[in-house]
Parts: sequence; structure tokens; C-alpha cells
Amino acid sequence: MNNPYASPQQPVVAAGAALPVPRHYGGIGRLSFFGLWIGLILVNVLIELFVVSDVAGLLGLVLGIALFALIYFRLKNIGMNPWWCLALIVPILNLLLLIRCLVMPEGYADTKELDAVGKVATYVAIAAFALLVVCVGILLLG
Repeated sequence: MNNPYASPQQPVVAAGAALPVPRHYGGIGRLSFFGLWIGLILVNVLIELFVVSDVAGLLGLVLGIALFALIYFRLKNIGMNPWWCLALIVPILNLLLLIRCLVMPEGYADTKELDAVGKVATYVAIAAFALLVVCVGILLLG
């Protein structure tokens, strides 16, 4: 005889609904991406300031490859095809890709929902883009 007070042996789901399968995305998270991206920028600035121009080109190439790898692993974490990192070559698409990497949480490709940090980062990115447009407009008109 079944005990009516015992916990169910199988999970209770709504009719016709399947349990979501937890997925491990791998890659690197948003905060790690941001820190490593800023680190690459700082290393690039230091190379430009203190390294001889012959070696600076080779080190810049190494930093470029590191940036591709960084974007590759971040896109993997988002749940996108990581080969979208090749879009860094396309001028406007690279900015959109970078914003996507900074804003979207792990598994965004499956959930399609931003968390609180992602929403704040989106507002900051929009404000930075608007400021950039205003500055470029002032430079062109002035």
C-alpha cells in the first residue's frame, strides 16, 4: 500500500511539459571575460608605449589571437556557436559581438532572458554608444 504522506519518487511536472535538462556550457563567464578583456587592452597599451616597433607588431598579433580565443570561449559560455568570434573582422559586427559578450549571462541562447546584471550592462552600453555618437557629431560639426 502506498503512503500518501511520502514524497513522490518521480518529479511532478505539468501535463505535457518536460523537465529542462541542465546544461554545462563551459567557456568563461561574463566577469572573467571583462577582466581579461581589460587586461589585454592594458597590455596592448604598454606594448605600444615601451616596446620597439619591430617587436610590437608581433606582440600585437599575439594579443589579437588571444582576443579571438577570449571571444571564442565567451560565446561558448553564452550558448552561441563559438565560431562567431570570426565576426571580429567585420567592423560594425565586432562592436555588437563585444556588447553581446559583455551583457549576456551563461546559457542566454537557450533561455533568452537577461539577468539584472545583464540589464544594467545593456543600459550602460546604450549610454556609452549614445555618448560616442554625440562626441563624433561634435567633432564632425565643430
